[in-house]
Amino acid sequence: MIIFGLFGKTGCGKTEILQELKKKHPVIDIEEIARTRGSVLGDLYHLNMRDQEEFSKIINEEIERVKKIGYVVVEYEGRKIGGEKKLKIPDLLGDIKNYTYKILIDCPYECQIKRLISIYKPKNEEEKKILLNKFEILKNSFKKPEMIETVNKIIELIKEDNYYESAKLIEEKLYREHYLRNVRKINPDLVVYNENISESVKIIDSFIKEKLKLHNII
Repeated sequence: MIIFGLFGKTGCGKTEILQELKKKHPVIDIEEIARTRGSVLGDLYHLNMRDQEEFSKIINEEIERVKKIGYVVVEYEGRKIGGEKKLKIPDLLGDIKNYTYKILIDCPYECQIKRLISIYKPKNEEEKKILLNKFEILKNSFKKPEMIETVNKIIELIKEDNYYESAKLIEEKLYREHYLRNVRKINPDLVVYNENISESVKIIDSFIKEKLKLHNII
């Protein structure tokens, strides 16, 4: 089976691109199946993450579905997904070596920060308490003093409703290294600078169709 993987930093629009590609191609949306975003803040607010048994059942059914088609588009999440608790992703989608084509999504820094704010900014005081509590739990998972200091700074910024500066710190100190670690593992077959979702989807759609012709799938 041909696997097209979307790679890129948190907040670059991979999820939105995947939703649009779903209209044209077979997609497995790992985040949607898990009911969590694939980051340390993945299970915030309304999301109620599935347990491992239910997640495995649904995702394996999806794998069988797309095998019959011959190809699939997936946002690469690594071997596990989730916030505090993790769900194990099947090896077919969890192992980077199984990805036939790797599509790297990038975007302007300001677009990334604004997207992070739109995802994580609390809508009310109750959600703000949930967000603050999430960072208190996260802080306890760190041992390095500089990471604890960073999380304390993020907490203070959230208390002050300064979501722009808190999002910058989250991206630079919590997300960036994870993103770079994954990117270092790949030699991308296509790089898309995502400033406009529709245009990015057109580029990726054309790339997928071109490669499928090579494999005699369309």
